[in-house]
Amino acid sequence: MSVLGSRLSNSSFCFSAKTEQWKPNTERAFTLIELLIVSVMIPIIAFAIFSSFNNGIKIWQRINKEVPGEDLNIFFDKFSMDLRNSFEFSGIKFSGKNNEVGFASIVNSQRMDKITIGEVIYSYDDKNFLLAREQKDFSHIYGNKTGAARQLLKGVKSARFNYYFYDAQNKEYFWQDEWLKEGLPLSVRIELEVEQANRINKFIRTIDIPVSG
Repeated sequence: MSVLGSRLSNSSFCFSAKTEQWKPNTERAFTLIELLIVSVMIPIIAFAIFSSFNNGIKIWQRINKEVPGEDLNIFFDKFSMDLRNSFEFSGIKFSGKNNEVGFASIVNSQRMDKITIGEVIYSYDDKNFLLAREQKDFSHIYGNKTGAARQLLKGVKSARFNYYFYDAQNKEYFWQDEWLKEGLPLSVRIELEVEQANRINKFIRTIDIPVSG
């Protein structure tokens, strides 16, 4: 038994020695090819990130860049819509001057949280060179309060309102600087001189009032 145990012990020692001798090495380093691939990919990824970031900045700048004439177009659209929605209404008389016009129209009242009948006033401030829009709802009108005013157009060097009507006595159509008659004029013409890119440009718009006449 001692001889057999001795042999088993020797064989176990030999097996463990062989096992330790052929134990694989799990530690692995980067090869030269892998380092070259990584060094090539890093600039490509960095360039892609920079290009995306740069394009994003350009898009943001285009969105926030002021477009010449954009404010003017918005003003004319708003002015035309208000006039075309105007009508005769008791308590709100059409008032037309050379530098201001007021009339009854459909307004979106934030105080009343609904669309209702109100008064819209467009006026020109020749000291600050701007056109403003004032909106009044029922609470402003019957409470004799000032409505919500908003500047619509800056850099306006001059502004004139004219009113078109039919003279039944003379059977002719005329333009006049002030509206002193009852009812509504047939049309309203606005003439503007606006400073754009260090130049003074003149614009004329004529808006017909559908319910007039």
